[in-house]
Amino acid sequence: MLVLANIFESHIYAVSSMFLGFVLFSIPLVIMEEKEVIKGKYKNIIFTIIGTALVVLISVFNPAADVNVAHLTFGSAIYIFVAGAIAITAMVLPGISGSTLLLIFGLYLPIVSAVKEFLHLNLAYFPVLCVFGLGILVGIISVIKLIRMCLKKYRSQTIYAIIGLMIGSLFSIVQGPTTLDVPQEAMTLQTFSILFFIIGGAVIFGLQKLRSVMDKKEEK
Repeated sequence: MLVLANIFESHIYAVSSMFLGFVLFSIPLVIMEEKEVIKGKYKNIIFTIIGTALVVLISVFNPAADVNVAHLTFGSAIYIFVAGAIAITAMVLPGISGSTLLLIFGLYLPIVSAVKEFLHLNLAYFPVLCVFGLGILVGIISVIKLIRMCLKKYRSQTIYAIIGLMIGSLFSIVQGPTTLDVPQEAMTLQTFSILFFIIGGAVIFGLQKLRSVMDKKEEK
């Protein structure tokens, strides 16, 4: 965790490029896996537009910019609680990781940094970790059940919305450097790393291959 925080801060563009690889290469995989569900139901693309717009709006207005994880206010505590509850839904959302959801909320580095400081016995960060942990518990108890219900009863609409969230998260990742404690410029073609982008894609395809192998073993 300590290494992760340091890498994220000092190599933000490389890490962001890798996250772009994660998300961009995951999108076609989700589409292929769910093609029977989304095929012919193109009117549901409105949910993709809504999902994309929601993520872009969160990134543009960036409520996390006013969040000080060392000195919580009531508003920031609510925001972190909700982010924790939503981030844990990555357990049941195809193609989206908890890290990506935290990046969307602008809380990835603040939470990682809070863990790092707490491991250094800086108890000022304990409240934010408690609030985040409570959010995760609530997410496990209630939000995940809601997502599963949506996937069961409204799978096509939910998958289209998930694709929208993934598309919107590309914008959030590009804007990621602006959310650092010392803000940097958003990623550009000059700061984009094709190497780390390819590594991100390779990790996704590697995990997909591993999953296929495990599925075949279970069938046997």
